[in-house]
Amino acid sequence: MGTFQRPAVLLCILGVVGGGRQVLHDDLHIALNLDWAMNWGEWGPEAFCPDGTFAYAFDIKVETEGSADDTSMNGITLYCRALADVGHDGVPPKKDAKEFSITSTVQRWGDWRGRQACPEGLLTGLKMKSEAYQGILEDDTAANDLEMQCDWSTFTLSGGGNEWGDWSDFATCPDGWAICGIQTKVEADSATDDTALNNVIMFCCELPVSVGH
Repeated sequence: MGTFQRPAVLLCILGVVGGGRQVLHDDLHIALNLDWAMNWGEWGPEAFCPDGTFAYAFDIKVETEGSADDTSMNGITLYCRALADVGHDGVPPKKDAKEFSITSTVQRWGDWRGRQACPEGLLTGLKMKSEAYQGILEDDTAANDLEMQCDWSTFTLSGGGNEWGDWSDFATCPDGWAICGIQTKVEADSATDDTALNNVIMFCCELPVSVGH
């Protein structure tokens, strides 16, 4: 990784975002906050699956290791479907079913690594790998990889990102709720050291009573 210098003012305010927890966001959504992530940049817009749909798959945009100024993760996309169109009871997700994609802010570097879809059910939790502040003369990357949980289980999907950093704990929707929205914190282009995606909040929506676990 290259050599860079961050403005001195950032040394006083950079840090981690605490509290890997569920927070009531409004009457319809619970926010999942990670207990470990970096804090450069600005929060983008909240984006939600259309009514009656929930996230069952995701993709991450990543700049491959080896750039003069590595940024690693640049964006996250969630794919939403109606419950009848996701996998269930040993039946895979329907082919060619109608679906919707949602994103918050996405930076310009890197490529999408490929959709990762739950073979059954919906996305219900996440954890993210983030690299800590590297010092004034080193290259920062912030978020590096994302792993997501399917159906409140031990089965998880890897986004296939870069290797730097440490994992947060899992933040998971409560029983009977599934992921339905996203908001990302992304650093704008910098004249010194770009980090792109720093943090993410995902939102849970309550499932119909008949499909709650």
